[in-house]
Amino acid sequence: MLMKVGLIGLGNLGGRIARHLIKKGYKLSVYDLDRGLSQSFAELGAIIYESPSELARNNDYVITVLPNAQIVKSVTLGPSGLLSGFSEGSTLIDMTSSVPEITKEIGSELRKYDIHMLDAPVSGGVKKAEDGTLAIMVGGDESVFLDAYHLLSDIGFNVTHVGELGAGHTIKALNNMLCATTLAATAEVLAIGTKLGLNPAKMLEVINTSSGRSHSSEIKFPQQVLSRKFDVGFTIDLMCKDLTIANGIAEGAEVPAFISSAVYQLWQYAKSQGGGEMDHTAITQFIEGMAGVEIKV
Repeated sequence: MLMKVGLIGLGNLGGRIARHLIKKGYKLSVYDLDRGLSQSFAELGAIIYESPSELARNNDYVITVLPNAQIVKSVTLGPSGLLSGFSEGSTLIDMTSSVPEITKEIGSELRKYDIHMLDAPVSGGVKKAEDGTLAIMVGGDESVFLDAYHLLSDIGFNVTHVGELGAGHTIKALNNMLCATTLAATAEVLAIGTKLGLNPAKMLEVINTSSGRSHSSEIKFPQQVLSRKFDVGFTIDLMCKDLTIANGIAEGAEVPAFISSAVYQLWQYAKSQGGGEMDHTAITQFIEGMAGVEIKV
């Protein structure tokens, strides 16, 4: 039986997921507030709908990739929203980087009408979205996850069920908290060494064969910082959003987060200095500015 799939949100990430699904042979339905953007997907073979409700009425699965939790809630439960179009047994897959408590609230409302929900945020950025190799962390009922697994595995290479609804959004925020921390800490270390006359490429060579290595030191610094490209496609604004969610999770769990709180302040500082639209790897440039050095070869 043909899986009928709709997608709402054709921005930086959602648009790439949509294109990939079309390339995979899906007869995809789409909706976006930007009508011109929607039309560009019609030219690729997608079906265009005029409201979330209409899209939900004609699809078994609907994927949302939206800017934040409140927009997901509005698109799902608001006027002409998904809820008014969904049938019993339909499934919402929210791939937004969102707030776990709001996700649970949406899921609870949908459950009253026998509509399923998975939270399935992703990691890997726009390049992995283009080729379908994203990491996807999924929260929700395991049987619903298994039913949707084929679709999810056509979007991502690593698809992991991490727990009940909200668990996906929780681990996504916490993972990005760790990513922001290793990126900033590595930049500080390299700035210190560079100021003392060490070669940053040689420093990374040592770090990456030693106990200080991380994804930041192994991938982001060689590819983005030393090259001065800064073009992963994930902004400082977006990192700040995820750090806000992560710190809220820590506070709600009553777990002290001294290191993460300091890291959050650093990223907020970069945003306050006009860096919000810069690539998140450009946090290095703010650390360089404070240190009075440039990390390059």
